[in-house]
Amino acid sequence: MSIDAARNFLKRIDTDQALQERLKTAPGLEARKKIIRAAGFEFNLAEYKQAIEEAAAAAGQELTAEELEAVAGGLGTREAPGRLGLIE
Repeated sequence: MSIDAARNFLKRIDTDQALQERLKTAPGLEARKKIIRAAGFEFNLAEYKQAIEEAAAAAGQELTAEELEAVAGGLGTREAPGRLGLIE
């Protein structure tokens, strides 16, 4: 697992509509994890949260407590809340 994988996943998810749809329509958390792994990404929640925070900082924005909780809860990204339930 690595932070680089989480960063690369965030970059890919921004442009890969098919991957977004597969994640959006997955029946649950375990199914989403399998899709992410099958796409070649291995990361844990801490790495994912760090990647999200870095992306927000790079954009000159700070995550609110609610946005960070949504990410931590697997609800999605700041840019796409609720669309990409990911990992516990």
